[in-house]
Amino acid sequence: MGDLVGEVRTSNPLTIDQEHLSMFAKASYLEDEYVDLTTSRNNALGPELVDGFLLLSLLVHFSFDKPFIQVEGAYGFNYGLDRVRFTKPVMVGETVTVTRTVIDARAVGDTRARVVEHVVMTKEGETDPVMVADWVMLYVDRLAEEAAAATGPAEAEQ
Repeated sequence: MGDLVGEVRTSNPLTIDQEHLSMFAKASYLEDEYVDLTTSRNNALGPELVDGFLLLSLLVHFSFDKPFIQVEGAYGFNYGLDRVRFTKPVMVGETVTVTRTVIDARAVGDTRARVVEHVVMTKEGETDPVMVADWVMLYVDRLAEEAAAATGPAEAEQ
């Protein structure tokens, strides 16, 4: 596990479009029928400002696009986030790239691993980040867990 520390993945660029911003608003119940959006409409940057939580949710896309762990039958859980900061606005039509660096990786038992990625999102043409976060993932080797469960506790002790 420790050999993952220091590994880096840089994503392909992704342009954020109005269709996906609108779908995110719908999926997160940010519509007039559910909440009063007056405060949101009053923001000085206008309606094309991309929600920080949409940017954060894109980490799942970037993780699947260029994974650190590829083990047959393995899957991951979003275990949490530390020190998330949205440092600059992103507007509809802008293109972002994410660089993910493994800063910690350790086994949690025989079939699970806890991996922490330091994530930096930037906009095309800029070097200053628009978002930074430490993302904690819990990876599970499903096939190994199923095999261990099939042997049972009595056989495992022998």
